[in-house]
Amino acid sequence: MKYSLSAKNLVCRNLETYASYKAGLISPDHTREITGIVRSDSGLLSDRLNQVVSNTVMPPRILQRFAVDYFAERHSPFTLWHSATKPLDERALVQLGLHREPSQVAMAAEVQFLTPDSALAPELREQLTFSQAKKEGLCDYAQVQAAECGSTREAAQLKKFYGALVDIPEQRRARLRFFLARLDGCAAAAGCLFASADALGLYDLVTLEDYRGRGIGRALFCHLLEQAQASHHRSLVALVPADRQQLPLDCGFFAVGEVACYLYRP
Repeated sequence: MKYSLSAKNLVCRNLETYASYKAGLISPDHTREITGIVRSDSGLLSDRLNQVVSNTVMPPRILQRFAVDYFAERHSPFTLWHSATKPLDERALVQLGLHREPSQVAMAAEVQFLTPDSALAPELREQLTFSQAKKEGLCDYAQVQAAECGSTREAAQLKKFYGALVDIPEQRRARLRFFLARLDGCAAAAGCLFASADALGLYDLVTLEDYRGRGIGRALFCHLLEQAQASHHRSLVALVPADRQQLPLDCGFFAVGEVACYLYRP
């Protein structure tokens, strides 16, 4: 893999497909695309599930008509991810009601060169277990994701989404695999892997506040890397907060660019 613009595009294509796939699990009319921008609507009032991904700088009026007006009519929040090297007009975005959130670092790795450190602290070796959250584990997975989303309304929408997945056959959602880390049987951290045509994406890695600082999130991250190594995929991608790059870098990822993030809440 050349760690350049092509690698950053790989990350953003996976994000587009991931957003569309999640929305499509519960919404029949979920995704629309015009040149340089993809809009995914889950049908829920969720900024995490409703996503707009842009890879070019478009006039503000296009963004307004295609994304802002669309979600405003539904009184629904959404997140805009902008991956183009040239930034959008910040002043125009503010006027549209889009507020800047911390950017994420696009990261990519060749699976064969991943080096996960699976060693656990002695106090975790007996108590910490990992499992794939299938139908019976989705409630716990939802609880972890909802607890750390920062909004009671968003938490309710996330629980509604994962509750709906319980009734969807696993083969229909097979490209999306959910994982839990449990300490003494209690769900402590969660994250997922999403398989697109050209990469595996790692998303939504969360550790509950009461369990932080003990290496549990790190252990789950390395477990997900091991799952990637056992797959047929050549590439693994992720979006990572700027202050959390070191672990992925240590495990074989490369930073390949910045993805700007904006939040719209009506």
